[in-house]
Amino acid sequence: MLLSAKYGLVKQKKWRGLPIRYLSTCLTGIGNPEPQYGGTRHNAGLMMLDLLKDKLVDSNRDKSFKKCSHAAAGYLSAPPDLLLIRSDANFINLSGKTVVPLWRKLTKHGNVKHVVVHDELSLPLGKVQLRKPGTSLRGHNGLKSIYSHLGHGDFYRLAVGIGRPLERDPKIVADYVLAKFTPQELALIQAQALPNALNLLKTVL
Repeated sequence: MLLSAKYGLVKQKKWRGLPIRYLSTCLTGIGNPEPQYGGTRHNAGLMMLDLLKDKLVDSNRDKSFKKCSHAAAGYLSAPPDLLLIRSDANFINLSGKTVVPLWRKLTKHGNVKHVVVHDELSLPLGKVQLRKPGTSLRGHNGLKSIYSHLGHGDFYRLAVGIGRPLERDPKIVADYVLAKFTPQELALIQAQALPNALNLLKTVL
């Protein structure tokens, strides 16, 4: 039996202009449009995706993302083939509109595991959690948008903790997630959240 058949890998020449040989996993970071919202807590998923790319990709290769739709860019590492999608030109609450059409281009060719990297209010800063397909969306509007467009929750979620303000007033929470990380908070994400995320992803990649 061919490895591609045994493990359900995708085999095709190109996807949205990116050359693909064998693909089993796609990491998708979601956030608000950049550079306008770059460095904000709500964009922790995009920030973590960038950090993961630097660790997962061969340092001798070009690390730049390539545009693969009007609102997203993709990067393909090889070997092994790992696709990273950066949904950074549409608002996070509309992530499904951007992400799901790109996913469908992949899944119609085979069984691709999808991992959405996103910010998480319910986790303390520096913590990460890998949640299995079908688990609670925890009220995250970006995940709810993907679920709505996809029609199911069959995707992993890599939640990046950003902490939560003491006040539960919606306006205060909105201001909190749209505020920028401090240098100390960014250092904590890189020192604690990144290595933990890499360890968790070993069970998926």
